[in-house]
Amino acid sequence: MSHRRSKRKKSPNFYCARCQERLWRLGSPKHFLFYQEASDIRVNLKVPRKNALLLAAKGICVDQKAWIEELFCSEHGKVWMLIRKQDDGTFTTIPAKSKDWERTTKTLDPDVPNPSVSEFTYRMSRRAGKQSTNLRTSQVWES
Repeated sequence: MSHRRSKRKKSPNFYCARCQERLWRLGSPKHFLFYQEASDIRVNLKVPRKNALLLAAKGICVDQKAWIEELFCSEHGKVWMLIRKQDDGTFTTIPAKSKDWERTTKTLDPDVPNPSVSEFTYRMSRRAGKQSTNLRTSQVWES
């Protein structure tokens, strides 16, 4: 019985591109990248030109080996990273850029405020964790 091995694969460890600390998964969904043009498909998916043209003719091609995910770094806090799985099974992580967010479906860039939210609501949501709210509640009890 001592020769049994676990069939569960070990989950990969990701490391911060800035400080090389280990990143921890937060359970956020993976936002896979997609490509529409044959040149993008050829470069990013590493397929021959003919196959890239055929995939581009079909429409959108989703890259199952590249995604954006929210991770936690002990030094930088929550960070959005672009994760790519290499052919040899290793993973590379780089901070996600706005052009990467444009290539995901139904996602908003977290660095840019949501355009459907008013400016007042956005400012008030940024102040929610500050002491100004605590001052107001303490004033109510004193009156």
